[in-house]
Amino acid sequence: MDFSNGKLFGKISVIDVILIAAIIILAIGFIFTRTSDRIQQVIGANTPLEVVIQGEGVRQFIVDAIAEGDIMFRYHDRQPLGTVTRVDISPAMEYFHKPDGTVILAEMEERFTIQIVLASVGSIRDQIGYFVNGNDHIAPGSEIALVSNRVRIPEGRVVSVREY
Repeated sequence: MDFSNGKLFGKISVIDVILIAAIIILAIGFIFTRTSDRIQQVIGANTPLEVVIQGEGVRQFIVDAIAEGDIMFRYHDRQPLGTVTRVDISPAMEYFHKPDGTVILAEMEERFTIQIVLASVGSIRDQIGYFVNGNDHIAPGSEIALVSNRVRIPEGRVVSVREY
């Protein structure tokens, strides 16, 4: 090997060879990490799921508009999320600060906390969780906006997801 003037065989710079090798290694690593995330084992496809979504501080007309058998959709893309199987209603609670500095938990007037239980069909992916409508990941604690043919719930939170 001839390393005259920092060139390999007198024609190619050693720094260029190292740089090209580093770029190839980085490209292979990037492709591997991007594709390996998508390769997940589907444990259960078309699995019946029970999804519980809670809306807090909703008004009476929303409570009245939700009934068993309604189909609920995700607000942002109108994809079906599931069919309402049960609706649980309780008075909405909120912390209030009194003038003397104490904090109390009291009912909010004319507001309710609603828990909507949905029967859905989805898949379970290894180490990721539950998916509805193919790629819609749904997990406890995530925020979700719902809509049906009669009502919209702009701020909901997933309470639980499980197989049933």
